[in-house]
Amino acid sequence: MVLGRATSPPSSTAFRRTVFDRKRAAKLLRNLPQLTTSRLLLRKFKRTDVHDVFAYASDPEVALFTVWEQHRDLKTTRQFISTVLKAYRQGHPAPWAIVLRKTGKLIGAITLRNWSLAHSRAEVGYVLSREYWGKGYVTEALNAVLAFGFSEMELHRIEAKAVPENRGSTRVMEKAGMKCEGLLRDYELVKGAYQSLNLYSILKSDFDAR
Repeated sequence: MVLGRATSPPSSTAFRRTVFDRKRAAKLLRNLPQLTTSRLLLRKFKRTDVHDVFAYASDPEVALFTVWEQHRDLKTTRQFISTVLKAYRQGHPAPWAIVLRKTGKLIGAITLRNWSLAHSRAEVGYVLSREYWGKGYVTEALNAVLAFGFSEMELHRIEAKAVPENRGSTRVMEKAGMKCEGLLRDYELVKGAYQSLNLYSILKSDFDAR
């Protein structure tokens, strides 16, 4: 007897044929489109964004719950932007800059990463300048990115993770219709310590039914 994962015949609701291949996915990510909401423009990063990025990335309050360390100099920020631009060129997942339409100021970033073509699944992550917390900007950006993921990337499921103490991020996920699936105990080693993460998700059917 062979022990393994139990399987069941696919049904019309559970089965989804993988549409994207690597070449098509890379083309989409190389030409990551701008997304527009009522107050925001989500666009590719540019080298000239360095000072706006440093303004939030150097803030210890902003970096408290991120996997990356607080930026302590512009060199670190320039390296980050260079890494993002390289990812665009190579057709790898990379963030959008969150920009205020009224002023053109960059105030954060949002990304769809860990794109699994085999399972039509990706993970969303975001960061926002502390000056703009509590104004609904991340929720607005997240809704636009979820719509893009389900329509243009043809995803079936989008996930997000946050430490339980990060109530601001948790509220954003819940406002967008994401559901908590449980606690991943000591899931990641970040900044020298293991941290547990709440796992949230939203399915395309959930998003369409909102």
